[in-house]
Amino acid sequence: MTDPGKIRILIADDFKLLRDVIRAYLERESDMEVVGEAPNLEDALQRAKELEPDVILVNDYLPPLTSAHAAKLFREHGIKAATLSISMDVEPKLIEHSLQHGIKGFLHKDEIDRLLVQAVRIVHRGERYLSPRARAAYGKDPE
Repeated sequence: MTDPGKIRILIADDFKLLRDVIRAYLERESDMEVVGEAPNLEDALQRAKELEPDVILVNDYLPPLTSAHAAKLFREHGIKAATLSISMDVEPKLIEHSLQHGIKGFLHKDEIDRLLVQAVRIVHRGERYLSPRARAAYGKDPE
């Protein structure tokens, strides 16, 4: 049973080890609950419909599509969760495309240990978030 006072999180990444690391960081927080995981887009869509998370953490490439396309599909399927993209690539065009298609935040994978929890809280509040590495690459604050 889930606690209604917690931020409900779905982790969507094709690498189980990364999902495990992310889960470990989030489960240390008293205001967060990982409600599910998905290794691909099809499973992420299904799990999001079933679990109704508040935040979806999605790899920038979730087979077979990018996180931007995933965010667009989530919206088309009525999933209201904020989507936070986690990526090894912080190219300006990728970030721009992601933000244009509904991604609420962008976090470089090397920053997970320091910034994941903060990023989840920010996108859960409905604000945009770019990690320092993403902001430096993008060259401006998200609009």
